[in-house]
Amino acid sequence: MTLQTVDGREVFVVDFDVMPELPITWKDNQEALYAQALTDAIQNGVITEPGKYGISLDDPVDHTVTLSYSIYTIKE
Repeated sequence: MTLQTVDGREVFVVDFDVMPELPITWKDNQEALYAQALTDAIQNGVITEPGKYGISLDDPVDHTVTLSYSIYTIKE
């Protein structure tokens, strides 16, 4: 995972050739929420195949949501 600016938005970028084993692990607290978002996206079918993705954290839409994120497919 690397923090990058893509189209003016800060995202963690992940690139994998095979689907990673779950749960996703992280190096530090900054990566923890992004790793949780990636795990959630794979478990819920948002990400279904290897590739390059951007993960951004969003403000929750209501108080019952603990993690809100967006996933972007990055095509080069």
